[in-house]
Amino acid sequence: MNWYKFIFSEKKPDRIRRHLIFWFLWWIYFIASYYHYEQSGLQKVEFEPWNFAFFTKSLLVLSIHISACYFFIYYLMPRYLLKARYTELVSGILLLGFLISLVSYLLHKTMFPLVNTVLGFDPVIGNDNIWWTSITAGLLSAPKVISAAAAIKLIKRWWLKQKEKERLEKEKLMTDLQLLKAQIHPKFLFSSLDSIYHLTLKKDISRAALLLLKLAEILRYMLYECDKPLVPLEKEIKIIKDYLVLEKTSMGNRLEIDIAEKGEPANKMITPLLLFPFIENSFSYMDNKKLEKTWINLEFQVGNTEISMKLIHGKTIEPGASLLNADSMSKAMKRLEFFYPENYELKTTVEPEMMMTHLKVLLNESQNDVYSHEQHAYATV
Repeated sequence: MNWYKFIFSEKKPDRIRRHLIFWFLWWIYFIASYYHYEQSGLQKVEFEPWNFAFFTKSLLVLSIHISACYFFIYYLMPRYLLKARYTELVSGILLLGFLISLVSYLLHKTMFPLVNTVLGFDPVIGNDNIWWTSITAGLLSAPKVISAAAAIKLIKRWWLKQKEKERLEKEKLMTDLQLLKAQIHPKFLFSSLDSIYHLTLKKDISRAALLLLKLAEILRYMLYECDKPLVPLEKEIKIIKDYLVLEKTSMGNRLEIDIAEKGEPANKMITPLLLFPFIENSFSYMDNKKLEKTWINLEFQVGNTEISMKLIHGKTIEPGASLLNADSMSKAMKRLEFFYPENYELKTTVEPEMMMTHLKVLLNESQNDVYSHEQHAYATV
């Protein structure tokens, strides 16, 4: 069992084991710190020897601590503290303190002499010091363990809320990814099919078949492979290249593309469609209906633990679908921040006739190692 399961598991055996360990550790601390030091109350008290009567009495006092602790964390805390009902909380704490003092005094007054008599041990604490000793054992000791248990409960609650928040954020980002894929499809799908159709009419069957294959690869990648949390980096780069080929076919001689790839992307993983929105964004600055020529210069540089993308492109217009484009880029930025917090650098420069985007992402080495191991295992089957 790992530490996370031990601390956060809600299964009954795990919860019982957790509580037993907690109370055992507190009991050890209690008997070491309370019963074995020189009292400074109404009178000097000798050390009580570690015998069977002593352990029996310590367990009786422990039962007070356990009852008070569970009453606080399972009744007072959820009903009043977590709901900010502080007046009722203070009243409940005062009542609990009174009950702890009363029960502790009754134990020292009635039960402890009976335990000593039954087990044949002479009492160490005299009648004149019972009240102070009972306060020390109950009212001064119980708040320590109650505070520790409440702190653990609150920290666990905060941790679980953070995890739930992260889960919901991740689900939202996955939903944004699905919307991103839905946005990408219509934008170039029909223009690509139109280009393939015209190539077919011109009887350029081989080129039409190649473009149709690239389009099918892009759609398959977006529909099926992008549902995974990570995809191979080389696959992401290949899909971007195929996308640019289709856009080049649609725009013809009006678009010049220069793509460079440095380094080895094999055995590296990346969040799907992390780089794609920046490529798609570049075409919002190009008017497909005008005759002006434009260009795209794209460079990938892959290191041992990072991927750097440098995208420079011309501008023939300001982005036509600015609202849609801004929303897409906003979601892309959120995905960058969520999946690679403090592990990316993004610089954008906008000029009157060109725009430059430089994105550098530090990849997760452990994820890359897992992927490399899976590829090796697959190859040896």
